Amino acid sequence: MLNITGDVAAEFGPVAEAFKTNFDKHGDVGAACAVVIDGKTVVDLFAGNARPDTPWSRDTRSVVFSVSKGITAICLIMASERGYFDLELPVARYWPEFGNYGKDKITVRQLLAHRAGLVYPDVHLSPADIRTWTPTVDALAGQAPQWAPNETFAYHPLTMGFLAGEVLRRTTGKKPSEWLATYIAEPLGLSITFGADGNSPDFAPILPPGTEEITPYPPELQVVAEKAMTMSGAYDTDFFNGANGKTFLGSESPGANLVASARDLARLYAATVSYIDGTRLLNDASILEALQPLSEGRPFYWTDEGNIWGTGFMLHSRRRGMAGPGSFGHDGAGGQLAFASRQHRLGFAYQTVQAGNQNDPRAELLSQALLKCL
Repeated sequence: MLNITGDVAAEFGPVAEAFKTNFDKHGDVGAACAVVIDGKTVVDLFAGNARPDTPWSRDTRSVVFSVSKGITAICLIMASERGYFDLELPVARYWPEFGNYGKDKITVRQLLAHRAGLVYPDVHLSPADIRTWTPTVDALAGQAPQWAPNETFAYHPLTMGFLAGEVLRRTTGKKPSEWLATYIAEPLGLSITFGADGNSPDFAPILPPGTEEITPYPPELQVVAEKAMTMSGAYDTDFFNGANGKTFLGSESPGANLVASARDLARLYAATVSYIDGTRLLNDASILEALQPLSEGRPFYWTDEGNIWGTGFMLHSRRRGMAGPGSFGHDGAGGQLAFASRQHRLGFAYQTVQAGNQNDPRAELLSQALLKCL
């Protein structure tokens, strides 16, 4: 029998109902959902198992995949607010080696909107290259873009984290993991990291999606997808199983391997739009600029799924309703989602260990239930 634990304010009962429905009808086996509004936690629910013999606890963390990108974007926007760099200036101003092959004009803001044309490395990379960091970013800086920069866009599944992370490192001396620890996790009291010990008792391994048939890419795009998702050989081709291993968890991948709980993610996003324990991460002017749509429609690779990107964030769209217009955040492979709403002064997060397929409904059902309560 399912035992849902935690707390929910009475007026947010529909979120609790949607959370239970995800277990009853949509395959959840271990998950958490949290909402923080004006510094008050109004939803903090968790249920199921973190491992077969371990119930989910308030401290259970898991990999939230591309939710990572939103957190990395927050790190960069914070740094820009503090004057380390200007989002409107070219990346090459801060990272000169990046500027060859016509990449000299692309700005930091455009890079964060998936417009750089560096969806995958064009050389083979090893796990050691990822751990060492420099060989990875040097390879990306030294290659020609896959389209004329800023003429179009395509989602950068893993390279985005390294590209954005190197801008941060070049300008502040800190990689995203270090900025996150110093300026976000410590003041907010969060247990949130890029990478983790997969054997830690608070870590919940990801379970791969079921056997629902997925329409394969055409052969030429299948090659692109494989290179993009493995960083051209550094990661396992079986993405979800590999996500529990030391290669993926044992080094920093700022676009993909954030390990966190839903309650910490909700507090983090809430702190972008309101004060949490005296800490506010972003100012209103930065948020309004980040909410400007920069990439939408048909991308260079793959198809138009309905997503809209601003400055590093997914924005409210027909695919990701979140808490309505003005919402910003990012989803993650398998069903994860975290976002903020400036209008409602809230942070939301949903984490699950049972990966779903591309059109998994769970996070969107929770978002729709939340919107009814606001």
